[in-house]
Amino acid sequence: MKKLIALLLALVMVFAMAACSSSSDSSTTDEEETTTETETTEAEAETEPEAEAETETAESGYTGEAVTITFNSSYAETETAGILAGYFKDYLEELTDGAITVNISYGGTLFTADDELDACGDGAIDMMIFGHSKHTSELPVLNAIPDFAPESIQNAVDYFDYVFADEAAGAAITAEAEEYGITYLSVNAGGANYFLANFEFENLTDLVAKSTAFGNMAPVKFEAIGFTVVGVYPWDYYSAFDTGLMDASQMDGVGMYDMSLYEVAQYWMFDGTFAAGNFMTVNTEWWESLSDEAQAAIQEACDATKAYSIEYNQSSYEELEGNLEANGVTLVNMTDEEFDQWWSAIFESAADDALATAEENGNTEDVQAVLQAAADFTGYDITF
Repeated sequence: MKKLIALLLALVMVFAMAACSSSSDSSTTDEEETTTETETTEAEAETEPEAEAETETAESGYTGEAVTITFNSSYAETETAGILAGYFKDYLEELTDGAITVNISYGGTLFTADDELDACGDGAIDMMIFGHSKHTSELPVLNAIPDFAPESIQNAVDYFDYVFADEAAGAAITAEAEEYGITYLSVNAGGANYFLANFEFENLTDLVAKSTAFGNMAPVKFEAIGFTVVGVYPWDYYSAFDTGLMDASQMDGVGMYDMSLYEVAQYWMFDGTFAAGNFMTVNTEWWESLSDEAQAAIQEACDATKAYSIEYNQSSYEELEGNLEANGVTLVNMTDEEFDQWWSAIFESAADDALATAEENGNTEDVQAVLQAAADFTGYDITF
């Protein structure tokens, strides 16, 4: 009997230990599951901001409509203005992930420089890189701005921006553009200007004295300092020098270098001025039909192109004189006194011509506003 009781007690202890073990295992499993769930929840909480950030990044890009821009360039793809048109295209298409595409016709193959103003105003093209100086008769208020500026490439761009920002001058330029159905979005930098000749000269005074046929299509400022001017278009300069039709001229140095004019005119002189222009210009009706997002993207691309135009032209200018010397060109210096004479001729001839045209057109007040803003920026003393 005692043995039986002892056996029963032993069995009870075995079952009790098994129960404790089972309870302990169950408790451990519950704790592990609770810990795992907590860690998972915390991990999810940590990754949620990243997911939100990814969504915000995806949604921060271009959200406007798809647009195809018909873009005219009267300049060749390898000319500075053509290069800037290509930069604009690449920047805008990358900015919008291809939602806005730019179809550029280079070299006047769609519309020539003479025809592109009407083409843009009529809506035959959406946009152009516009050489405004070719349209002095159609846009006399805009072209009243003397087209060169002293000091630097940056200064030339700032000069045009200043005139456009002037309340009276800007309103007059905008009103004139509205008559043609166009809107200017930005201005681009041009290059440094040089005189050149196929004969030896020592300075500007000597150049004027020795030249008998100065080739250019804008004679007034050159005649003002004593040149005898013959009408020659820039693309004909090489043959005109080569055949003796002209013996001297002045233009953007890089442009003349690209035309290999150093082969026919071996004496060059930096004239102290820099150009700007080639406005990014749109058809107004088309522009106003675009969404705010599309307009913002195009304007950003225009502003980026302006910045690139300064960088590109500065780099080209810095390389130019080394290239000229490597090709046997003799570089001549203009004196400070001669520059003052030249700058006065530039400003006064532009002002006289603009005011004479304004009197005929009945818009003298608008032209005076533009000239006053230009004079204020350059420090030129002008009286009307």
